[in-house]
Amino acid sequence: MQLLNLNIDQIIIHQIFQRDQDSNKIEPIQSHEFTRFDNTAMEAFKVRVKDALGEGSKAVQMKIVDQGASDLAHLVNKMVDQEEVDFAVSSYDIAKNLTNAQQRKSLSGGIVVVFTGTQGYPPKKFLGIIKAEVHSGYEKNLNINNEISLKFIEEVLLTPSSRLYKTAGFFEKPNSNPSSSDLNDVWKVMVSDTQISKADGKAAAQYFYSDFLGCGYPDTSARTTKQFYDATGDFITCLDTSESIKNDFLNALTTYLKVDTSSTISSSEFASKYFNDVDLQDAFTSHMKESGLPTSAFTKDIEHIESKLQFRKIRFSGNLKITGPSKAFRELVTIEAIDGDPDESGEPTAWTKIIIKDKIANQE
Repeated sequence: MQLLNLNIDQIIIHQIFQRDQDSNKIEPIQSHEFTRFDNTAMEAFKVRVKDALGEGSKAVQMKIVDQGASDLAHLVNKMVDQEEVDFAVSSYDIAKNLTNAQQRKSLSGGIVVVFTGTQGYPPKKFLGIIKAEVHSGYEKNLNINNEISLKFIEEVLLTPSSRLYKTAGFFEKPNSNPSSSDLNDVWKVMVSDTQISKADGKAAAQYFYSDFLGCGYPDTSARTTKQFYDATGDFITCLDTSESIKNDFLNALTTYLKVDTSSTISSSEFASKYFNDVDLQDAFTSHMKESGLPTSAFTKDIEHIESKLQFRKIRFSGNLKITGPSKAFRELVTIEAIDGDPDESGEPTAWTKIIIKDKIANQE
């Protein structure tokens, strides 16, 4: 989202810690003082916020799922109108919530930056949260003779090179309804994580967006299409049928999502098109319903699976892999399960016969 007319008026920082060797949590250190940046430092901080949540960033919009009195969204909804004394106390609750969400001892500690401000025209309120690693570095000093020296600083915060940098922003919607019982009518939530790629529609580590923020992915067409692709693939690979038939079904899935010109997709349509057996059709539609897919048709958007539809991959237990364009798999590759050499008990082992209707062009 565009963060125009960005103004930040409150910043407070607390410190959280990694769990000990026995996975016991360590209480965060509470700060009672607000951070007061000079103009240069404030402008640099705004750049960090825009890089994390603004237009062109890896931030993904999420929806608020947990809206109870003790959940973070409810706390945020209260905090944006608090005076400094109350805000400082509430912001420490955010640090404690993050500490509780970090259940695994492998999750690092760091700082939790809680800040509020306004953005947009007319200005709308927002609250931001940053979790960042703490690391050491050097500060450049220039003396009266213009000689440069370096001063070691044990804790450097919020640098662009921070390895762990998770950010969330609760932005008041232009047409927000403060009286609504659904906080999604009030706040637009953006989440980013420097360690997570946006390629598959992911926003951040699950403990951060779900356990801590109480958020989930919105039901966008791109995400629902990806869920359809994943759930259908799982269903096909688990079928009690030959590898040849499974290969045909997987080719059909690619055709249905990539080649078919229809702008909508549905479980029942895919089943009727590609599964001849009525019982198999029923089993598939039941599986998709249990996987959380809509029972009616929805808009097709292959944004998050476009790269997967380009290529098919087959992996074998002996670390052998066959990869090729989906079209080539459909036209040139046939797969058949055959009996191999007998094992120690005399039973034939399961082998796979693959025929490629083409000659070898090169070997490496």
